Amino acid sequence: MSKLNKILFIIILGVFSSLVSSDAQSTPAATSKIKGRIQVARVEGHVDAISNASGQSRVLHDGDLLSDGTTIVTAVGANVILVFSNGATLNVAADSTLNIDEFIQDPFADNIKISDLKAEPGTSTTKLNLTKGELVGKVVHLNVDRGSEFTVQTPVGAAGVRGTVFKIIFRPGPNGTTIFTVLTSEGRVVLRGVSPTPVDIPAGSKVVVSFDINNGVVSGPVSVSGATGSELAQVQVATQAIVTADATTVISNSGAGTSGGGTNGGGTNGGTNGQPPSQPAPAPPQPTPGAGDT
Repeated sequence: MSKLNKILFIIILGVFSSLVSSDAQSTPAATSKIKGRIQVARVEGHVDAISNASGQSRVLHDGDLLSDGTTIVTAVGANVILVFSNGATLNVAADSTLNIDEFIQDPFADNIKISDLKAEPGTSTTKLNLTKGELVGKVVHLNVDRGSEFTVQTPVGAAGVRGTVFKIIFRPGPNGTTIFTVLTSEGRVVLRGVSPTPVDIPAGSKVVVSFDINNGVVSGPVSVSGATGSELAQVQVATQAIVTADATTVISNSGAGTSGGGTNGGGTNGGTNGQPPSQPAPAPPQPTPGAGDT
């Protein structure tokens, strides 16, 4: 190699190294997601939280904390409002079973006052499974363009939410038939699994699907229709309860204590997620008085 070629090679190598170094400095390191926090804002009636891992159950109270890997079961006449640290809130109706399959998000440094959120802080993944019953959800704007996901799976199909007020009903009927309903009050929901292509449900609309559980078949056409005034009014009542609960809910930052690991953070039973309440430690044995201990 000539002297000139050597000089040119050294210059090119230096420029390349500089570009690689600059690119490495400008690319932020990936942040590992943590378990999101879920706070029980209001309980009416009897509501259980069951650990998916151990099967252990505990009764929920206002202020309890949950994490994913938990199934919520509401008794007849009961309901519960669950507030998620990404700005989503669910009002789960009576006689419902909801599995919180996954809820992870970017770490957050500040305490979150839910009523102040217009969009989620960072990105998150929320995967729920409604196997029976109904719920109304209010979800702030999600950073879907950055990878956020919020889905509610049912035996019929999955509803994808972007930032929406919505209602889902799945109640098995006699002979294995059921009517499955997804209604959008605000925003937009995309329903998948009920037809060859996704079904877009804009605000003020609904999809009602007749489903045979015995053979897993959707019977009849799947189409979008307008929600009735009565249906929208029912969603509004449930949404107002959510707004009231959100107004007084503050979720502590992800750096304090366990990151949504299910420890009760202010409820009455002091249990951990899916575990029975811990009992107070027994008092240490007192020394037997001696001859001079009178």
